[in-house]
Amino acid sequence: MEAFGNNFFICLKRVFIIKALIYPFKIFVLLSSLIEACPPFRYAEGLLESKEVLRDPDRFLIHVESEIIEVDNHTFSNLMIGENIRVRSTRNGKAISIDRLVPKEGPV
Repeated sequence: MEAFGNNFFICLKRVFIIKALIYPFKIFVLLSSLIEACPPFRYAEGLLESKEVLRDPDRFLIHVESEIIEVDNHTFSNLMIGENIRVRSTRNGKAISIDRLVPKEGPV
């Protein structure tokens, strides 16, 4: 019974050591995601040049004014190449809002 108790406390110490090593990393990830979501945001305005799908983690990318911006699946399927759009994105290129720009004269 005593051997079980000693092994249990040794394992418990190892778990606490591992958690102590991982904790600063979790804080870093949390702070970096908070900083990323804060202004200043990037803006890209112009024609939608191309659309791209990366199959590794299923990322959907659009190219506006030679900037690469990540969007969700629904947005990706609704946008068409050649549309005139304005995109507001985070610092690492994830879209926040996308506006379609209509010419003042109306559709041509």
